[in-house]
Amino acid sequence: MPEDVLRIDISAWVNRVQSDPIAYRQRQAVEITLHSIAMLLKPYRFYLKGGLLMGLVHGSPRQTTDIDLTAGFRAEDDIAERIERDLEAALEITAADLGYTDTIVRVESIKKLPKKLFDHARFPGLKIRIFHGVRRPDGNKLAFANHFDIDVSFNEPQPGTIILEIAEGRSLLAYALVDLIAEKYRAILQQVPRRRQRSQDIYDLDYLMAEVDSVGEMGTQIHAAMMEKCLARNLEPQRDSLDDPEVKRRSSARWQSLTLEVDHVPDFELCFARVKRYYRDLPWDN
Repeated sequence: MPEDVLRIDISAWVNRVQSDPIAYRQRQAVEITLHSIAMLLKPYRFYLKGGLLMGLVHGSPRQTTDIDLTAGFRAEDDIAERIERDLEAALEITAADLGYTDTIVRVESIKKLPKKLFDHARFPGLKIRIFHGVRRPDGNKLAFANHFDIDVSFNEPQPGTIILEIAEGRSLLAYALVDLIAEKYRAILQQVPRRRQRSQDIYDLDYLMAEVDSVGEMGTQIHAAMMEKCLARNLEPQRDSLDDPEVKRRSSARWQSLTLEVDHVPDFELCFARVKRYYRDLPWDN
């Protein structure tokens, strides 16, 4: 099946926060980084997912600038060093190409996860910290400096994808809506065994419910994708899995921290109820 192609105006996404100088500069650096990742698409087949994809494609108000990627290639021994070298070179070219002559964007650090067992881990990852700053007019010091992270996951099941055309001849691969939703449900269920708290997934899923309306053919696809993702992580979801009080507790634990990312935080109970209802209505009997 051919991939859907969407034209994405990243500049418009950047300009939406122009009234906030810090957020504006952060998004400019993310724009440079996304163009750089697009430049590397042939040697490194990355798939964009997570909160940033939610903002760019689905209009989510959640103000995240961290970049979540799935790698469609193997985590070889020297992969961290190769990505650092090639991304660093692409960042330098792209900043000038986009007209950000006063902006510095570079790889600050890159870490293998897990650190000691990366080569033998079933699902290894990379955490890449991106530094960005703005030169003063005299060029000697920085007027602004900050950072954000790129999280890269390896060995994930192959997702259904869309193509995001971000400039003439420059594109990104990204998770299709079905896989974006399936990934969010998998992350919610994985909170308990991984001892994590992820309130953002309930918020994101509730936001996406407006795009799925009711469980139909898409629900069948979401269920199949979710099961594949969960089974790959040794999770065996059931229709009543979201009835587990611990899943709900962990999902709500950091709910109010969303005030750092959205102007209005909706009622958790209502959001969780909608997300659970859709989950229970998936075609479990099939």
